[in-house]
Amino acid sequence: MGLIYTIPYVMLVMVVGFLALFYYQADTDEDKNRITLILAGVFLFFFGFRGYILTDWVIYLPQYENMRWDKVFNYFTTINNNFEPGFAILVMICKSVFPSYFFLCFVIVSFNIYALIVFFKRYTNNIPLGFILFLVFEGVIIMSNLLRNSISISIFLLALPFLENRKPIRYFLMCILASSFHISALLYIPLYFFLHIRFSKWIYIALFVFINAAFVSHVSIVMTLVQLLGMDESMAMKVKAYTEMYSSSISVFSIGYLERLASGILVILYYEKISEMHKGKGTIINAFLLFLSFYFLFSEFEVFAKRICTLFAFGYWVIWGDLIRCFYYKNNRKFFLCFVIMYSLLKTVLVTRYPGYDYQNILFGADNYNERLMYHNKTYQGK
Repeated sequence: MGLIYTIPYVMLVMVVGFLALFYYQADTDEDKNRITLILAGVFLFFFGFRGYILTDWVIYLPQYENMRWDKVFNYFTTINNNFEPGFAILVMICKSVFPSYFFLCFVIVSFNIYALIVFFKRYTNNIPLGFILFLVFEGVIIMSNLLRNSISISIFLLALPFLENRKPIRYFLMCILASSFHISALLYIPLYFFLHIRFSKWIYIALFVFINAAFVSHVSIVMTLVQLLGMDESMAMKVKAYTEMYSSSISVFSIGYLERLASGILVILYYEKISEMHKGKGTIINAFLLFLSFYFLFSEFEVFAKRICTLFAFGYWVIWGDLIRCFYYKNNRKFFLCFVIMYSLLKTVLVTRYPGYDYQNILFGADNYNERLMYHNKTYQGK
């Protein structure tokens, strides 16, 4: 029964896959721009006109309806308002233009698509392939569930050239703007000082071995930090109880772990080539390593780890495309490309097989809030 929910998402991956193939075969920039425009239309149709899917709409819609201009800056004065001021202003502008929650979603998706196109045009040689990897690695959740996060991530993607070209004022202003949509974007600010640096391959290897060893041996990084910081015993016990209550269900033999392990090893093998593709800058590889580090070191806080990892998932979206270009023999590139497509389809099925992903499009009729809420309460499985 769960496979029914996966059909729209699998079809989306397949359509974008065909666009990626046509993009590879395109001879002119005009043809590539035309394919990119079709790609944007496909994504806008699928996500921009989606109904209530996944979970965050349960909270967002009531807050959207209660938002008023006099509440825009309540984020700084009360804990009852969860909207950062930038997002609150966007909500009010959208409500003033067209008072519909779905219009807000449409505007957010449109901006995200624009930012992704700009990002992939800069860092990849195949924009549709980048969109496939985006979908597979957190993209469906980013587009459908994380309204505020998605905007802050998109703003950061547009700020990356300022980081690489060493323009601190513009970069910091973009990060502050991003944090006005989601406070987690403040984590991007310190990246200015090291994300662009191409570190030694041996530093990458040492960190990769360390985070894997910590994950496999189930070492509690949080408890270790608590002890190093000298917190009292009662605080340590509270932290321990919390980590045990929300312990990760990720297995060393899970597909997700094996995927990350294999990806990290391939980056080691082709470290120099990947660095050369990005003109000697370490932005993408470092983001990929940050993704792995948060995922492995804080896996005991699974929800927290996944949310933070999402901030650095852009490294993953580019790395797999880079690996395809790294193979010397054309047949090896084709083989790895086929593997990427097949794995993308498999992961799409595994991720979207839950009732929360039951896709609806408002252009063809969708449940209203109360109907979908009843369905959500009846089928929610915490996925």
